[in-house]
Amino acid sequence: MNFGAGAMGMAVILNTMGGVFPPFMTNFLGIGAGAAATLLLVSKLYDMVTDPLMGVISDRASTRWGRRRPFLVLGGAISAIGLVLVFNPPAIGSQAWLIAFVLGALLVTYTGYTVFNIPYMAMPAEMTGSYHERTTLMSHRVVFLNIGALIAVSAFAIVQWLGNDRAAHGTMGLAFAMLIFLGSAYCFFGTAAARQTFQKEHAHSIGTQIRTAFGNRPLMLLLGAKFCQLLGVSLSSATGVYFKVVILGLSYQLTTLYLYTSSLVIIAFIPVWNMASRRYGKRLTYMAASAGYALVTLTWLLATADDPLSYVFIRAVLLGICASGILILGAALLPDAVEYDYLKTGMRREGTLSSFYSTVEKLAFAVGPALALYFLGWFGYQAGTEGMRIEQPQSAIIAIYIGAGLTPAALYGLSLVFLFKYDLSEDRLEALRGRPPGSIPEPSG
Repeated sequence: MNFGAGAMGMAVILNTMGGVFPPFMTNFLGIGAGAAATLLLVSKLYDMVTDPLMGVISDRASTRWGRRRPFLVLGGAISAIGLVLVFNPPAIGSQAWLIAFVLGALLVTYTGYTVFNIPYMAMPAEMTGSYHERTTLMSHRVVFLNIGALIAVSAFAIVQWLGNDRAAHGTMGLAFAMLIFLGSAYCFFGTAAARQTFQKEHAHSIGTQIRTAFGNRPLMLLLGAKFCQLLGVSLSSATGVYFKVVILGLSYQLTTLYLYTSSLVIIAFIPVWNMASRRYGKRLTYMAASAGYALVTLTWLLATADDPLSYVFIRAVLLGICASGILILGAALLPDAVEYDYLKTGMRREGTLSSFYSTVEKLAFAVGPALALYFLGWFGYQAGTEGMRIEQPQSAIIAIYIGAGLTPAALYGLSLVFLFKYDLSEDRLEALRGRPPGSIPEPSG
């Protein structure tokens, strides 16, 4: 549980930036949907450079606290400062300077996220070599991911309670920043006794290490599936607030209750998915959860403001059940793919490989909201500074339906193609452990 606690603060960042930040820009700062989308995309181009660099740094670090752990508390502090800046922009008369400030705050936030999350995601492959213990370890992470998600979705109720204006968002950002730092510090102290691997000198350059990592077929297939799924989640998350408030006519309080319901169901079903994984294997169970999520998401296309409220919350429960399995099993496959890399190459580069996972995660959570905002802008969504009370044209309504239902379902369906080809089973991994590291031949197909 000490390891899992570290996920709380990063979940607060991802969910706040994916769900709360886009409407904050368009409806409280008066930044147009297209400009807001560009800000998110630019911040991800920055991550494409910093993520692999952080992976190499954590692989080569050597401190009295280990290779990874010092970065946990450092990253938590930096990202907390960034979140305060994001939601507390100064009163700048020039729109261009306001956008520049927001971009700088985004870069600080995501730098902290990178410094924390890449060493953090490298740790499970070192902490245990057991195929199923890794699932259990990631289950603890999922619990705290959803605690972080619950905190993040509370933003809507907090903002409403504090006055539903820019100042309310600023107070919310400060409170969340304190939680982010406390969670990262707790993880740092709580993992002091965790098993770890030690620095191994590499005969290859950094560029060669990164390039050869693309030969890890299980990792590439897993990243393909995760990118599709995370892109779908981020799209539906960014569009979801607009969908529930503008289309369904829900209040911020009911929107918060919906998100609470889904997160609590995710936590409640963790033991069920753990048992299913042990019985049917990680891949098949993961595919079943992904297919279920796609089908339920597709039903949003049928939703209207005239539907009973129970229909909305039935979807919250069903999506929570499926999301529980997706979150656990997608992350549980990563340490296996990282171990496969060591067995294949003999290189200890857990941080470098985990940086790929983190880059995919952050890229999806930036591209998704950015695409949603571009899409809304193209279809005539009306931005403003007085909240979400502006009446929207029919074209924007159609765009919201597509972003909340059709596109996420299609992306989850596409992820099944990658998972179908993934073949790193428990038996195969155990057989590979019987060979000397670096002796696994290249796959034929």
